[in-house]
Amino acid sequence: MEMKPVAKMKPWADLTTSLVVSGQGMDSASLLSELQLAESEEFSSSEGVGVYSGPGWATLTVDERHSKSADEQAAELIRFLGPHKPALDALQKAGKSVKVDVSGVAESGSGLYVSPEVLTGLAELGIPLTYTTVRASGEDEEDPLAWLG
Repeated sequence: MEMKPVAKMKPWADLTTSLVVSGQGMDSASLLSELQLAESEEFSSSEGVGVYSGPGWATLTVDERHSKSADEQAAELIRFLGPHKPALDALQKAGKSVKVDVSGVAESGSGLYVSPEVLTGLAELGIPLTYTTVRASGEDEEDPLAWLG
């Protein structure tokens, strides 16, 4: 049986990978405090890593300025978070929602790759992985399964 090469998919655009923590009283200051991180040498928004928040949520986000690939972005989060696993566990025990979310603009024919090593690293941290996508046009595909094509 002859194997045909798989067509190279275009990557998602505006890709970000974030640790997302939500729950009552959560904001960027409490996230940094809970994780015992200081916004200093460890990360810098000028390098594509930053902390963002709104009412009841905060994120530690790696964006395209740091890396264009979801795999590398998630690996960077694992590097930051590995030493802070007890703090992540404490956040979850306190009733906070803790997850890693990969988000971006996904059009028909685009693809995303996350390596088994990165998935294992997230599993070792006990953090679920979610995906959030939007289309550049803001309109739904006519066929709800068109993203498979």
